[in-house]
Amino acid sequence: MSNNDQEADNLESVFKQKRIIRSNVRQTLKSMDPSLRSQEDDIIQSIVLEAPWFKSSKRLCAYISCSALREVDTSKLLSQILSPAPDGNKLQTAKILYVPRVEDKNSNMRMFNISRIDDLVANSMNILEPASVDADGNAREDVLHANDPVDLFILPGLAFDRSGRRLGRGGGYYDTFLKNYKELAKEKNWRLPLFVALSYSVQIMDEEVIPVTPNDVLVDALVSPTGVIPITSAALGRACVIE
Repeated sequence: MSNNDQEADNLESVFKQKRIIRSNVRQTLKSMDPSLRSQEDDIIQSIVLEAPWFKSSKRLCAYISCSALREVDTSKLLSQILSPAPDGNKLQTAKILYVPRVEDKNSNMRMFNISRIDDLVANSMNILEPASVDADGNAREDVLHANDPVDLFILPGLAFDRSGRRLGRGGGYYDTFLKNYKELAKEKNWRLPLFVALSYSVQIMDEEVIPVTPNDVLVDALVSPTGVIPITSAALGRACVIE
């Protein structure tokens, strides 16, 4: 058997394992008690809002949660990010937020800047996304064309393990986007942002349970109802603050 055949067999084995895990986790999420899910949503978002790395972040990318996909809710996070600073509070600096927009079925996704929830519109899958232009017809800023780096990515996923492996829904959108952003950061000599995923308790698995391919991007930390789970040295180094 040639090396190429061996690699193809290994990849197919990984994809098969991923399909099995996806199926199991989807069923687990489907049977999750709605009141427990709502409780965990609140706890996870509160943990993020109080985290020093969130408070000190100036530019961040975050996903728009979809209840039909049973993703950890981000509505309170987005509301907090997009809320104007209280009158007279000069210490609170407005954050610059980028949110995802799926471009096609080929794993291409962009992240556009929004300044209010009303900037979002439902797509054909009834998932909220930013229009590529604002109400005045001006093009929104694409994070891959921005002049400054992002501090933080808040990521969704179907399952995670304690070694930072993230299992998405199979489309490859986030892995492709994060790989492109990492290449941009290297080219610009920017410090990489912190990759933080939000996870219900039932979505977290033991170390190295989730199989990976060379294209899979690991996360730096998980936020679950029990607290922040730092995984990489970057997460441990920024546990206090993003400078």
